[in-house]
Amino acid sequence: MASIPVLDSTVRKAVEEAVSDLVRVSAWGDYAYVSLPIFMPSGAPATVRIRLSQGGFHVDDGGYAYRELESAGAERSFPKAAASAAKAEELETDRRRIFVETGETELMRAICDVALASRNVVADVYSRLVDDDIAVIEDYLQARLTSIFGTAIVESGEGITGASSKKWDMSAAVHLSSGLVVFQAVSNNANSVNKASTAFHDFRELPNPPIRVAVVKDKAEMGLGLNILSQAGRVIQGDQGDETYVRAAS
Repeated sequence: MASIPVLDSTVRKAVEEAVSDLVRVSAWGDYAYVSLPIFMPSGAPATVRIRLSQGGFHVDDGGYAYRELESAGAERSFPKAAASAAKAEELETDRRRIFVETGETELMRAICDVALASRNVVADVYSRLVDDDIAVIEDYLQARLTSIFGTAIVESGEGITGASSKKWDMSAAVHLSSGLVVFQAVSNNANSVNKASTAFHDFRELPNPPIRVAVVKDKAEMGLGLNILSQAGRVIQGDQGDETYVRAAS
């Protein structure tokens, strides 16, 4: 019978160090803080707090989900979104936190449940904000493209299949004699930027890739998102002149 090879010590050490960074524990005052590999839309890891309570442990998200929404001006959405996420995991909420009381045997599950609920609250609200922002841009974009290129060659909400075989729903497509041009409305939210960038990179790998144009409300508000989009396609501002649209499509 063949023996199982011993894992190379270099590989093992590297893996152990990488895994140790996935979950971090720190302490401050009466609380232990645990950061998990569950990521908020901002890219920050979800973090929970744990302290002793009567009969066990109190686990909460420290109000981090609330503060992340507050930074986007969406804190009023927290109560409803938090109540929905908490109900799914049998947790509780107050004005700014998601929490649960638990015993030692259920502590690991409680930490994971609170962290996941915290992340889901922010992701749910951000998703709705992104949808609203994109809808405004798309309504304007459709009118502009029809005005510039004509209704006969402009398709709204067309699904385009990338090199990965995934079908991406784009805001609009223009079927020029020179080839296909896809336009995608993009908000300054990280999820919106990442989705458009991933789709554009997927299209770029096609044998005959379409021209890819991201349409944003204000380039100055895009931050690093502007660089990410520029690496995958062309970026224009929605209120720019017709000639800018024509150049971007050529």
